[in-house]
Amino acid sequence: MKSKHVTFFTGVAVLLFQTAVFGEAELEMKTGGGFSAYLTSLAHSVFYITEAFVLFYLAKVAYAKLYRKVDLNAELFTRDNLAAAVSTCGYYFGILLALGGVITGPSNGLSQDIASIGLYGLLSIALMLVASIMCEHILLPQFNNTKEVIEDRNLGTAFVEAGVYTANGLILFRTGQGSTGAESSQWEQVFVTVVFWILAQIALIIAGRIYDKITPHKIHDEIERDNAAVGLAYGGALVGMGNIVSAAVSGDFYPNEPGAWSAAISTFAIDTIFGMIMLIIIHRVTDIVLAPNVSLAAEQTQEKPSVGAGLLEAFGYIGASMLVVWSL
Repeated sequence: MKSKHVTFFTGVAVLLFQTAVFGEAELEMKTGGGFSAYLTSLAHSVFYITEAFVLFYLAKVAYAKLYRKVDLNAELFTRDNLAAAVSTCGYYFGILLALGGVITGPSNGLSQDIASIGLYGLLSIALMLVASIMCEHILLPQFNNTKEVIEDRNLGTAFVEAGVYTANGLILFRTGQGSTGAESSQWEQVFVTVVFWILAQIALIIAGRIYDKITPHKIHDEIERDNAAVGLAYGGALVGMGNIVSAAVSGDFYPNEPGAWSAAISTFAIDTIFGMIMLIIIHRVTDIVLAPNVSLAAEQTQEKPSVGAGLLEAFGYIGASMLVVWSL
């Protein structure tokens, strides 16, 4: 049991180390900061990584005690609940992405950075828990997600939850990297983040509704019968849409400039509408390009659903979203 925990948190440490240390410290060397500046940057990275681990621990406790209200160790290792593991890792990955955004964002000095990482990290935990509730009551309103994942070990539900968490992690990663200007306070930055996060949630909900309409089967009915393939495809669609929405909320934003809000919201709306149109097109084209002469939807809903078909469709959405983001 302990080896699994060590392996997971070692992976987190490596990712954070790469973004914080090699991103900032190497930049100091390349821009002529010298070896002493490089060592200073490395020392700062130790503080950032330590704070990230503390926030990660708080995120784990909040998830287990406030949302799931279960003993995660018992579920993951005693009961060997794969559905719980998939959903939990999706949550952890979302938190990791959110922390990565603020760690790799613009630096304002060690003390200011530590305060910003702490505030943004706590905000990300809170928003991720709200996303959990949104997933349960809006995207999958017809049953209790915790019961499905914990008691029924429903992999379909777990994949959808993991998709929601990853989508939100991508969105928070992008908002964390942006700046609102030196004249803005940290609370103004929090307000801007929350506003654009809410807009992103509306976009995800609409995308989820569109996906449900354009699929030939009933999403809820299939997930209710523990259909992992359908849940995986749906989760992939949410990640793809979240990736496109994250591009719409990326970049610096200066709220005190005249016309800043109207311009930003207009850009967000255009990018989001474009993403939803692409979602519909991708849904139609995926079968033709990735699985000619095969209906992925039919494969996912047969008597023994094909998880491979669900994975292939999920890849189609995520891969296409990357192409869309790169082209924007």
